[in-house]
Amino acid sequence: MNAMATPCARASPAAGALRSGRAVRGALRPMAVAVPRKRLASPPSSAATASAVTATEQAVAEVAIANGVHILTAETYHGFLEKHAEKLVVTDFYAVWCGPCKMIAPEIERLANEMDAGQVVFAKMDCGATNESKKLAMALNIKALPTFHLYRNSKQVDSMTGAKIKALTDLISKHL
Repeated sequence: MNAMATPCARASPAAGALRSGRAVRGALRPMAVAVPRKRLASPPSSAATASAVTATEQAVAEVAIANGVHILTAETYHGFLEKHAEKLVVTDFYAVWCGPCKMIAPEIERLANEMDAGQVVFAKMDCGATNESKKLAMALNIKALPTFHLYRNSKQVDSMTGAKIKALTDLISKHL
């Protein structure tokens, strides 16, 4: 009897491993499980839509300014572009852990204070602050930091990647 058990274990190593208590990677396969969908909410009423518009306007009005540079979030980003559509908007996409972003930040602030605020507006957005900002950065195709986007009439007119202040000033003067 013992002689017959040995060939079976050799023929099927997974069976022997399961008998001995060891797990085999291929032995357990993942399977899909159906989960019931949540009920869809009813469409928002006109009062809810009006309050959402008011909240968006308030968020745009509450954009913080630090050393001449507007600090944007994913919620205030599009409203800010619409509000400053007649000007050239230079947006710095950065992260707090990014060394080159830290190096160019004082230069951006200097440019923001030196240039005419009636023609050009500087803004920055932390791409890693929230999940919404990460999603927005991915939607805007930001793959390296710092990345600068230039907007006019809420449309992107140019972009640049890297902490090169001379290239950025040349790019800005090109679009003024």
